[in-house]
Amino acid sequence: MHSLPSVTIDAGVLAVPHVDCAKDDAFHYVDTLLDWSKLLGEPWVAIYMSERASEALIDDDLFPLRHHLRELFDRHGVVEYSPNDIATVVENLLSLTPSFETYYRVKDVLSENLETDPDVIRLTTYDGLQSDLARCITLIAVLRKHCSQPLGGHSLILREAPKQVIQVRAHIHELEHTRDDIPVLPCPPEFFEGDVLVCDDFRSLIDCLDESAILVGASDDLGVELAIRIALFKNAIAQGGSPDWSGVVVPAIGSRFRELCQQVCADQGDSVPPKILRSIIETIKGHNLPAVHALRTGPGGNDPQRMRGSDKAQRRDIDREFHLHYWECADGTVELASVVYHYDFSIPE
Repeated sequence: MHSLPSVTIDAGVLAVPHVDCAKDDAFHYVDTLLDWSKLLGEPWVAIYMSERASEALIDDDLFPLRHHLRELFDRHGVVEYSPNDIATVVENLLSLTPSFETYYRVKDVLSENLETDPDVIRLTTYDGLQSDLARCITLIAVLRKHCSQPLGGHSLILREAPKQVIQVRAHIHELEHTRDDIPVLPCPPEFFEGDVLVCDDFRSLIDCLDESAILVGASDDLGVELAIRIALFKNAIAQGGSPDWSGVVVPAIGSRFRELCQQVCADQGDSVPPKILRSIIETIKGHNLPAVHALRTGPGGNDPQRMRGSDKAQRRDIDREFHLHYWECADGTVELASVVYHYDFSIPE
């Protein structure tokens, strides 16, 4: 994959709730940590933490130590998981390397008069967490505005995300970094302005990802599969479903599909990738069947359908100019073969 989608998890997500919190808050805390811990085993996403996350949690007395978790679990009847389970999740997240700052080569920022719309900084009242969140938001906003973006964008995971895109405005006095693609930033009293993608659960994380950009930028079939998986997941949600990410079935990718698909995308620009993904979804779901035609051995309507053993070659109209060629396999699965122009009736085997 050319470049992994990536996330930074705010330290506030790990902060243990007060023992006197509402029962629902205690269970939500556990569920949220377990949800994000699933990303640790996923090959398609890079996860980062601020290098100051542990320090902020300790300073605010919110580090989820085992005895704090035991008190919380005992008070609210959390029995499905042990304090050790959750403490281990936190330790695994905090031990991730490199840190956000190291990977993106941004060390620190000196800023003031930070404004975010919506105001996510004040969702926490703790000084250490507020300071670290403000710093991370400012750094990410600068990176998003001025630097080459990670494929599919970079999302900041918050405990609560009132909106997908947070507008950021701040006076930046100094930015400590070792990059060569950050220009001179506006000097106070002029404001720096940017934005940050945020999410607070797995579904909203997937919603932040740009499947078309991932398809176009993929350097291997894993990237193509990820783009299709995201498109299928979003489609299921749009249809009112509650999809399971691990249960999303992606078709086989033919040996030349990525190459031929990306050639068309490179020639045509941004309008074609969403159409390709829509056609793939229709193929997998068996929708819009009038757009599907047998890919034949010759130009005549009575010429036999092209076969690969027992597999049938099919041609689906993406629009008037472009077509998706695929193999309808004898075992009921689909293998994507190519994306072609209207005059092209070839199909890689």
